[in-house]
Amino acid sequence: MITCFSPTVIAQRQTSLYIDDGSGHFSVLQAAPGGGTVTMPTGSGTLTFGAGGGCAPPTGSLMTFGDNGLHAGYTFWGFSQTYGTNTWTTGTVTPTPQFAMTSAVVNGKIYVIGGSNSLQNNNNVYDPATDSWVARAALPVPQYYMTSAVVNGKIYVFGGENLPQNNTQIYNPVTNIWTTGAVMPVPQFEMTSAVVNGKIYLIGGVAGTQKQNQIYDPATDTWSTGAALPIGQFDFTCQAVDGKIYVIGGSHPGFNQVQIYNPSTDTWSVGAPLPVGQHGMTSAIVAGKIYVIGGFNGANNNVQIYDPLTNLWTTGPVLPVAQYGMTSEVVNGNIYVIGGFFGSQNDNQILNPSVTIYYFTAN
Repeated sequence: MITCFSPTVIAQRQTSLYIDDGSGHFSVLQAAPGGGTVTMPTGSGTLTFGAGGGCAPPTGSLMTFGDNGLHAGYTFWGFSQTYGTNTWTTGTVTPTPQFAMTSAVVNGKIYVIGGSNSLQNNNNVYDPATDSWVARAALPVPQYYMTSAVVNGKIYVFGGENLPQNNTQIYNPVTNIWTTGAVMPVPQFEMTSAVVNGKIYLIGGVAGTQKQNQIYDPATDTWSTGAALPIGQFDFTCQAVDGKIYVIGGSHPGFNQVQIYNPSTDTWSVGAPLPVGQHGMTSAIVAGKIYVIGGFNGANNNVQIYDPLTNLWTTGPVLPVAQYGMTSEVVNGNIYVIGGFFGSQNDNQILNPSVTIYYFTAN
């Protein structure tokens, strides 16, 4: 008999389920929303979708689990709920039209910094809750084609096409003050960055070999290096998911490479190629999946979605205003795509993705 428990969100994945039996054991089950059964890993049995069971979920599809071979005596149960409309809307346009800028999220607000237009020192802050913009302290050294990252509530802005190209500019949203950090060992622009375990990884870029992997530690204000990017790139995008960094696309032939860096082993591997090769695109993470949006190669409005767990690509609703050189951030599950080279350069396009979340417990 299945006993009802208060559901616990174990993970947010559209096709994979992370199960915690409450005693520190974890397993991963592959799911197929929509009905029927699927085969789980060897010795795991099956996962059944449909009505029935001892608990009535509030909404969604009830799912029951047999013992998976790792947790004798347990029965897993749960339900799924799908959120989001999978449609685009618009927000208030940016005060300053821009492209080739950078952005960051702190406390639910989006900071859009610099960019290639008449002013390159903007620090415009968008509040999705009020759909409004305010200006904050300007970037001390104006830049474009730079990158940024957030660690402990501070925004770190690195490099850019304007000389000297090796700046580390640090913004504190609480005090509205800029400071500086140790300069980059290799000056760079059109690189990207990601954060893993409190360290910022700056990868690729136009200068030098285009394979640099420069690692900044905000805690010590020091730099080190990691294993070089196998295929040098610039004007690409990257994201960190579950401790790995996914470097996607870029300006070198094919535009479709997916290069995966594991900081814990300092090694690179290869993922399934981007279906439509791109450079100059932007990306965002929702529910553990990487949304690659727009770009300068052919279709400037495509939305390509990569699942690191399955190494598979799917597509999302096309970007209403095709763009490249824009920036994007996620707040409360919505993707905000801001600015870009085409048109008015001040667009604020908002995607509300459709995401299925699974809730589980065990008895």
